[in-house]
Amino acid sequence: MNEISKNNQYLLCFSAILIYTILANSFNFTQDDAYISYRYVANYLNGDGLVYNIGEQIEGFTNFGWVIFLIFFGTLGADFLVVSKISGFLFGCGIIFLTFQIAKEVFGRDRLWFAVAALSLAAVNQSLAYWSPAGLETAAFAFFVMLAIYLYIKRSYWLIFAFVIVVWLRPDGALVVGLLILIELINSKKFPKFTFNAAIIALILSLPFVVFKISYYGSIFPNPFYAKTGFNIEQLTNGLEYTFRFLRHYGFFGFGLVMPIFFFKKMPSSARTVYLFVLLYTAYITLVGGDVLKVHRFFLPIIGSSAVLIIMSVMFLIQKVKKSTLNSLLLLITLVLVGFSYFLPKTFVKYYNYREIKFLEKMEFTATGLLNSDSTNFSVALPTIGIFGYILLGHEIIDMVGLTDSTIARHSEKPVPGMETTWKETKHNSKYILTRAPDYISFSTGIKPSAPAERALLLYPQFLNSYLTRGWFYKSDPNSNVGIMSNVFKKVHPIVGEIKPVYPVKFVENYKLGLDNYTSRKFKEAIFYFNKALKSSPEPFYLYLIYSKGFCHMVLQEHKKSVRMFEMILARDSLVYEAHKELYMYARLDRDKEAEELHERWIKELVPWYFDRLSSEVDKLVEQNRR
Repeated sequence: MNEISKNNQYLLCFSAILIYTILANSFNFTQDDAYISYRYVANYLNGDGLVYNIGEQIEGFTNFGWVIFLIFFGTLGADFLVVSKISGFLFGCGIIFLTFQIAKEVFGRDRLWFAVAALSLAAVNQSLAYWSPAGLETAAFAFFVMLAIYLYIKRSYWLIFAFVIVVWLRPDGALVVGLLILIELINSKKFPKFTFNAAIIALILSLPFVVFKISYYGSIFPNPFYAKTGFNIEQLTNGLEYTFRFLRHYGFFGFGLVMPIFFFKKMPSSARTVYLFVLLYTAYITLVGGDVLKVHRFFLPIIGSSAVLIIMSVMFLIQKVKKSTLNSLLLLITLVLVGFSYFLPKTFVKYYNYREIKFLEKMEFTATGLLNSDSTNFSVALPTIGIFGYILLGHEIIDMVGLTDSTIARHSEKPVPGMETTWKETKHNSKYILTRAPDYISFSTGIKPSAPAERALLLYPQFLNSYLTRGWFYKSDPNSNVGIMSNVFKKVHPIVGEIKPVYPVKFVENYKLGLDNYTSRKFKEAIFYFNKALKSSPEPFYLYLIYSKGFCHMVLQEHKKSVRMFEMILARDSLVYEAHKELYMYARLDRDKEAEELHERWIKELVPWYFDRLSSEVDKLVEQNRR
C-alpha cells in the first residue's frame, strides 16, 4: 500500500476534524449536569469557597481538575461556561488526532490507509460530537485516557503527566492507571516496572491534591461516589444493556472485541495494549451499570481505540487479498462501516439531544419563574439540580438523590418494597428532606413522581398535606400557543406530627400510572388507575389525585363529576390554584358573576402572573361556546 506523506496525513486529520465539527455544531447544547460544576466555580469566584451550598463543604462533583481548570479561566475574567464548551470541543479534536496516532502505531507505516479508516470511524462518531462541547469534562478525560495509552505504547515518561491529569479529572482515572499497570504485566509477563514507576511518581505529584481533598472535604472520595456506588443484579443488567447498545451502534455487535481473540498472539505489542484496554474498560463500564446519561458517554475514552480494533479486525480478515485490489476493498469496507456508524445511532442520538435541550429549557424556565415570583431567600429540594441550581445561585439547594448532600448519599433510606423505577439514582431520604422542610420541592416531571426520591415522598402525609403546587405557563414551542403549567411544590402549611410513611406503595404506583395515562391523554384509563389509587389510600385523599381525576372527567364532558371534585378540593384547602382555575372557567361559561369574582381573587393571590393568560384563554372558550 502506498505511503501517505506527512502533509497528506495532516490534511486527512483536518478533514476528519471538519466532519466532527459539523456534527458537533448540529448537537450544540449544554448538559444539565455541567451546571453543578458551574455552580461550584461561580461560588468560588464569588468568594464563598469551593462549595455547592454556601457553608457546606461537600464535594458534589466528580471532575475536580475540570472545575479547577474553569476557575483558572474565571479568575482571568473569561466566561467559564464558554470556556468549558470550547475546550471540550478542542479536546474532541484531540481525540480524533490521537486516534490516528495510535492507529499508526498499531498498523505501521506500510499500512497507513488502515489508520485512515480508523480515523474515519472516529470522525463520524456522533457520541463524540455530542458530548465534547456539552460543558462536561467528558472529552478532556477521554483525551487524556487516550494520551496515556499512546504514551504507554511509545514508552514515554510523559505518561506521568497523563496519569496525574487523568486522575485529577475523574476518580475513574485511577482505574486507567491500574489497567495500564495490569496490561504491562500481561504483555511483558514480568513486574511492570515502567507503568509502576510512572504511577508512583504521579502519586507523589498528586499528594497536594489528596491533602486538599481530605482537609477541605474530609474524604478522598467525592460525595457522588457514596450516592451512586453499590452492586446488584439490576445494576449488572443495566450495564449489559448499556454496553450492548454501544456495540450495536458503533461496535458492529462486538466485532472489534471478538475477532482479535483469534489472532491475539499475532498482534504486535501496541495492538495487544489497545485490545486489552478496550476489553477491560468495557467490562468496567458493564459492571458499574453504565451511565445515567444516555448517548454512550462512558464509552468516550475508548471510542478511538474501538475504531482501531474494528479496522484491525478487518485488516486480519483481508490481509491475504492481492495488493492490487486491497486498496479498493479497504475503501469499500470503510465506506460501509462509516455509513453504519453514522446511520445506526442517528435517531437515538437525535432523540436524546432534543429531549435534553427541551428539559434544560423547561428547568431554566421554571427556576427563572420561581426566582422572579419569590423575593425571599427560599430553599428548594429536587433530584435534577443542574441548571435549576445554577440559576438559583445563593439559594440553598437540596439534591434529593444525594449527589451534593452527604446525608442522603451516606444515610439513604432502604429501597421501598414494591416501588418500581427506571431511575439509576435510587438513593433517597424522605424523612431527612421533610425534617429540613425546604420552601419548595420540584419534581423532574412536574407533579408526576418519577424518581424513587420523588415517589417515596408521597408515602408521607407531611408532604401530601403541606406542599401545594405553584406554576408558570410554559410553551415548548415558542411559535405555538399550546403549553402546559410547569409546577413546583410550595410549602404552604407547616410540617407537623411524627414524620413517618403512612400511605401505601400501591397508592403511589397507581397514582403514577394514572398520571402516565393522563399525560398521554388516555383519560378513561387514567380514571381507572386513579380509582385504584383512591381504593388503596387512607383518608384524607391526596388533593392532586382528586384534581387529576376531576380534570379527566372534565375533558370527557362529565362536568357534574368534575365540578363536584373541584369544589371538594377547595372545601378542604382553598390554596389549590388548579381547582380555582377550573371553577373560574365554569363560572364564566355559566355567567355566574359571584363565583367568577371569587375564583379570580384567589387566582390573583396564588398565581398572579398566570391570570391574564388564563382570562384570555377563557375569553376564547366563552366566545366559542356562544357560537
